Amino acid sequence: MFVSNKYRSMNKLVISNLSKTYSNGVKALNSISLNISEGMFGLLGPNGAGKSTLMRTIATLQEADEGSISFAGIDVLKDKDSVRKVLGYLPQEFGLYPKITAETLLNHLAVLKGITNKTERSELIKALLHKTNLYGDRKKNLGTYSGGMKQRFGIAQALLSDPRLLIVDEPTAGLDPNERNRFHNLLCELSENTVVILSTHIVDDVKELCADMAIINKGSVLLQGEPKKLIDELGGKIYKKSIERNEIEDYRANFEVISDRLLLGKPVIHIYAEIPPGNEFELVSAELEDVYFSKIHSS
Repeated sequence: MFVSNKYRSMNKLVISNLSKTYSNGVKALNSISLNISEGMFGLLGPNGAGKSTLMRTIATLQEADEGSISFAGIDVLKDKDSVRKVLGYLPQEFGLYPKITAETLLNHLAVLKGITNKTERSELIKALLHKTNLYGDRKKNLGTYSGGMKQRFGIAQALLSDPRLLIVDEPTAGLDPNERNRFHNLLCELSENTVVILSTHIVDDVKELCADMAIINKGSVLLQGEPKKLIDELGGKIYKKSIERNEIEDYRANFEVISDRLLLGKPVIHIYAEIPPGNEFELVSAELEDVYFSKIHSS
């Protein structure tokens, strides 16, 4: 049963002062607060930043030490059953039965989710296989699927309950460019009437998909905002220069180097500067990658 757009318009995820410390002393979440509305929301951060811990907590798979989460009037931390009825979750790693067909496994999962009417279940599975472009491969064993096909199957199973909140954790890691584009198109379609949280360390995924985003590192939110506005705030403050390999530490000591990469075998550095730094630096247009690295660098 699909939820009306009127009801979906109430969808909003509010995270307040959420904290989590593991038994080994690692503080994975440090008083995180975020407001997330319908559409695609990018959660950007390096590996180990706390993204997966936050996603698992929202998905009711682990407890928080402090704080609160609410979604459309549901207390996520206390009323887990109600959350699970409106939640779709694609974790970074998920297991599949390699010798079972996609159609068979979706049917089994639908039964487990309480979709007992055979005709309704069959129509739903057919629709999801078409939506994820897997209908033509529905009779193939999952062990024969490519990485991108497995990710699309993961989305299909996450959509069985027609979720109002969809969480995808590092969904495009390891996908080839064509599969990545297909997956992006699917997520954009799904986000029209749903809160979709895209947790990733790939800056381009957020740049291409998300109207709102946050950057987290070391368990803390460094900033939240619209990617375009965040990029505009760095306008006129990002400079680049090609340097020799043995010069990079000197530049780090004298400038605010936010990133470096190789171009034709030589390092190209980007620096943040309020005033023109001279020294043959070239002013460049800021990108979301500069926003990301400038925040990570200063955290």
